[in-house]
Amino acid sequence: MRKLVWSGVVLCGLLAGCASRQDVGSAPVDPQSEETGAEAAAPTPEDARPVEAAPAEGEALFPVLPVQPLVVTANPEPKDAIILNSARVEGGILVLDVTHGGGCAEHTYSLAWDGALQPGADGTPVANLVLVHDGNRDRCKALLRAHPRFDLSAISQRFGAQSGKTSGTVNLALADQAPVRYDF
Repeated sequence: MRKLVWSGVVLCGLLAGCASRQDVGSAPVDPQSEETGAEAAAPTPEDARPVEAAPAEGEALFPVLPVQPLVVTANPEPKDAIILNSARVEGGILVLDVTHGGGCAEHTYSLAWDGALQPGADGTPVANLVLVHDGNRDRCKALLRAHPRFDLSAISQRFGAQSGKTSGTVNLALADQAPVRYDF
């Protein structure tokens, strides 16, 4: 007799997993081995991950990711598919709200910039930024959401070096988003 078994992990604050069939009283079936007809391997302790409880009132729904530096590179290019839902500046930190597929591997995010400040239509300098998402070949289909955060001090330093001013405004241009104003 077979029954439906749920297996999942908590990743980026969301429960992600898949349902698979299993014979009653037998070891869990690996979905890949079931498709290929190979023998199922016995689960290892690493496979048994506890499911975290929902956040308490007042706690963040998503884990707080560490603030990462802005990567200055000559030709920044995106890597894996990602949807940028929104962007906002909090102090000198750019906070993004992103969504992408996955659930079976760790995902990393970086923010790349070519180091140039382009003149904007209204005279405000523009920094063209590229969000780089590395899904580590994750082919799972869960919808994941994260809030990566990036230090913008490299932009204010470049502005200061070019203008001789210690304060100012730069518009941050990200793909498929209206420019975000960065005042420092």
